Amino acid sequence: MKSASKIEGGMMRRLLLCLPFCALLAPANSDTRVNDNSSGGQIRSFADDMLLLPNAEEIEHLAKVDPVGFLEYCLRRYQRNVKGYTTIMYKQERLGGKLYPLEVIEVSHRREPNSTLFRWKQGERQAKAVLYVEGEFQQKVHGHLKSMLQVYPSGLARFAGIVQRDPDGVEAHQGGRYTLPDSSFEKALLRTWTSWKTAQEKGQLHVEYLGKLPLKEAGNRLCYVLRRTRYQKPEEDGIREGTFYFDVDTWLQIGSELKDDDGKWVARYYFADTQLVSEFSSETFTRQALYH
Repeated sequence: MKSASKIEGGMMRRLLLCLPFCALLAPANSDTRVNDNSSGGQIRSFADDMLLLPNAEEIEHLAKVDPVGFLEYCLRRYQRNVKGYTTIMYKQERLGGKLYPLEVIEVSHRREPNSTLFRWKQGERQAKAVLYVEGEFQQKVHGHLKSMLQVYPSGLARFAGIVQRDPDGVEAHQGGRYTLPDSSFEKALLRTWTSWKTAQEKGQLHVEYLGKLPLKEAGNRLCYVLRRTRYQKPEEDGIREGTFYFDVDTWLQIGSELKDDDGKWVARYYFADTQLVSEFSSETFTRQALYH
């Protein structure tokens, strides 16, 4: 096992070799902010600066000593390698003070254009399936052209067929803490990174590395596990503690457990059977797919 100093030294040499090339190609840095309307706050955008990715030993060392840097490499790898994916999401959320039952959702996501299809397998409430495709199904809302959610309702309402809903509307927010345009692995990483980086800049970040552990809810995938505690003040929905699981093989955030001051659930999310997809069939992100 290499010492920490040898790991840091090797990693630094690799990064220094890349710097001249990076200086020419690096886009605008990661301090630009964009709205995250679903959470009521803001998340920072992150642009890949072309740094070499660390090896397995180096990324685990970062998880131990520099959790913000660890997340930044997770984002770099995602932006380089992920074009799309399918997964099974298990989620339980507290909305309006009520903790809802577990939902099991079959998810397909394409990065460009931002496209997400949810099909409920368990715990459906308002919908059996929902689709969002950036740039399609557009309609004017308050004078602005928006891509609308395509919703296949649950219950008796399903006989009316597919309806359109505003992705930033009341109904969309009643369905979950995040709406479909903000429901990708990348957006989850960006939310975590923004929160941690902001706390770090204020000297208020407290993250403990718990080691490499299997996540039962994600099919026992081996994960780097980090726990954040001692929040200076509660974050959205009263979050005071968070445990985060990052797949050792893909560095995707495949588990998140969020609790309030009393140790009660704010939300928990797990992702199983995740498969990276470079190209989807032409039927995947269509209204017809909502019926399958």
